[in-house]
Amino acid sequence: MSRDKSETVAIRRAPKFIPFMLTGIATGAVVAIILSLTISGSDGKTAGFITQLLVYCLGLGAGAGIALAAILDGITARRTKTAQANKVSSK
Repeated sequence: MSRDKSETVAIRRAPKFIPFMLTGIATGAVVAIILSLTISGSDGKTAGFITQLLVYCLGLGAGAGIALAAILDGITARRTKTAQANKVSSK
């Protein structure tokens, strides 16, 4: 049995960007629906206005989700720990 060399590895928890972006998109959709219901009232705004509002809110929500993930990634990068790891070969 041969002994392999040990390596130093970095261990940290990093956020996944896609779930943060999707959560931001969902939040943006909810905000757009609430805004369209409160702004349109009874005067009957056009569907184009509601669609445009939805697109802007979805974009802002996605951007906010990615920004939050990037901030959390920067915070977790500072908390990186190192450990010694040995590679185990299976036969």
